[in-house]
Amino acid sequence: MGKLIEAVGNYAEKPFHIPHVDVNVYCIEELCYVFCNNAFLLDKSIVSLELAKWVDEECGLSDLAKSMYTLVHQKGSPSALVGIVLNYVHYGNEQEQREVEELFRESADMDICTKRKNYADHLVLNGRYAHAVTEYDSILDEMRSLSPMERSKLYHNRGVAMCRLFNFSEAAKSFLKAVEEDPSNRDSEVQYLGALRMLYSDEEYISFIADHKMWYEPSLELERRMTECKNEFVLSEEKKQLEELLDQRYKTEDVRLFYDELSKRVATMKWNYREMITEP
Repeated sequence: MGKLIEAVGNYAEKPFHIPHVDVNVYCIEELCYVFCNNAFLLDKSIVSLELAKWVDEECGLSDLAKSMYTLVHQKGSPSALVGIVLNYVHYGNEQEQREVEELFRESADMDICTKRKNYADHLVLNGRYAHAVTEYDSILDEMRSLSPMERSKLYHNRGVAMCRLFNFSEAAKSFLKAVEEDPSNRDSEVQYLGALRMLYSDEEYISFIADHKMWYEPSLELERRMTECKNEFVLSEEKKQLEELLDQRYKTEDVRLFYDELSKRVATMKWNYREMITEP
């Protein structure tokens, strides 16, 4: 659905907040976009009088709102509401609309744990790492009936979020818990050692592997992956840019230009990191 969409209705002065994806929408097209890209997260709460009222009063789409009011009173399904909205706005072609409706029908049968895990995973994919960790912790604490395999997956993804926050100590703990919950979780074994690799000095890491023979095989897999990453970095645009910046340092007579550019890059990195750790 990447083509231009003709605007329908007004641009709202007051946005509608969709808590499941932590997004504010200001027009009906933005609502359609959220529907199409978050079908696996949303549930029957979108079939609400509040949403119908917002469409009516803020977007000025009384005809669409009337259909939504009727669906709410009939206690209709989320897939039906999505179908009504997408069709009214002509958002995407018929096949795309049907696919989105089908996704809503499929997710309707998901248990609450799956939906919450999907939400936490969504936060990780969108750089909201601190918020994702909070959600993983909440799921693990509140849902005691989870199977060991389910808990293992949650701990693993929590570890991924912690790595993105550069908290390798907590990441290592999460990956180790994932292995303890499910000993067959080979990827968590490798990620556990990866977190230790970032946390320890070379000497400390080698000493750890020497003292814990059970981690020898996973350590070989880790080194293989690290070699692949290194080779990719050698050919990356990022490395090229860093080399150009360093070359500028030695060629220019005014080193202030080099440090000004370096300061800008560091400032950007700091800003991005603050964005990652800020709770919504």
